[in-house]
Amino acid sequence: MIKNKVLATLLIGVILLAACKQGSAPAGLTAALSELVGKVEMKSPNSDAFIQADANTVLEPNGQIQTGDDGRVRLDLSTGTIIRVASSSSFTLTSNEETEGGLLTKIQLEAGKIFIILNGGRAEVETPSGVASVRGSYMKVEVDPDNGDVYVTCLEGDCSAKNPAGSVDFTQGEKTKLFHKDENGNWQVPGVEPMTPEDFQEWLDNNPEAKELFNQAMGTATALAAPTEVPTDEPTAEPTAEPTIESVLPEGGNSEACKTIEPVEGASLEFMGKVKFEWEPQPNAKKYVITFITSNGNTVSFETTETSIEKYIEIFPAEGDYKWGVAAYGEDGGQICQSDTIEFNKPDSHPNPEPPKKDDEEENLSCDVCDEGSSCYDYFACFGGS
Repeated sequence: MIKNKVLATLLIGVILLAACKQGSAPAGLTAALSELVGKVEMKSPNSDAFIQADANTVLEPNGQIQTGDDGRVRLDLSTGTIIRVASSSSFTLTSNEETEGGLLTKIQLEAGKIFIILNGGRAEVETPSGVASVRGSYMKVEVDPDNGDVYVTCLEGDCSAKNPAGSVDFTQGEKTKLFHKDENGNWQVPGVEPMTPEDFQEWLDNNPEAKELFNQAMGTATALAAPTEVPTDEPTAEPTAEPTIESVLPEGGNSEACKTIEPVEGASLEFMGKVKFEWEPQPNAKKYVITFITSNGNTVSFETTETSIEKYIEIFPAEGDYKWGVAAYGEDGGQICQSDTIEFNKPDSHPNPEPPKKDDEEENLSCDVCDEGSSCYDYFACFGGS
């Protein structure tokens, strides 16, 4: 009997050892490396030296990654969060812990730049000039190697940043700067400003996930763009009736009205950020079709099974009045109800007066006039959209 127990114990040990050799990740927070480019080195928690990393590497808590001038790497945390480490960076995966607000992933960034695509919970990045955190989804943190200043952009989600002088909260489409303490040891309270076209482009250049959001927005911007009018000597046609949701969506079903919740009729929205379009649920609805209409009659529609949809206001290519409405459809494809046409306004995206143009100045300015700190926030135009 004792001999059998010993053999069973040895067998279990062999099985566990074989499983480890097959690449099973250690328990707790780990990060699998992939998409390695250039020089990428890692150091285990109990090691004194960095070694070249490869695609089979698994980083454990308190493990470090450093990239060369040509290096970058993707880390897939065991929690589902993605972290992309840019070139010339030094990064430590600190810990994962349960808090009252949920799972908290702690990271230390000594130098360089990382992009965080969070999968639930909250991530906290410690830097030489303060701490940046995100709850929701996308945040970039960059440490300036020359002066220690830290740049944080919040593409999506709820972000915050703090240093010994104070803290600030910001959200999608915004950014902040954590200044390093001055020569007298004084700190400066961080402020918030809108992301620039260059900030958005940086996300697109480094993160395929951000491209998916952008492509969806660009498709809408293209559909809603105003058509180019070509002068003609032909007589103009009689003006058509003003477009409404009723004239755009296919007919069918009964004539009941779907009830919208927000934005309400005549709402004036912010010139930047996300907008939630919401309506009341309908019994037996299989899908909802939400439609947007510009003042010149161009339309674009989206289908969803939810009772709301969120869109960046930047997808609407120009300031002015827009309309929206929603229709519900049943299992058989018949229309259950259709809302009234709701009008809303996108304000001027250039709130500061612009200097008068010179006679020889082109009508359409290029993106190089959108300097950091200016009021040029229409990044879709800068990316080649209408």
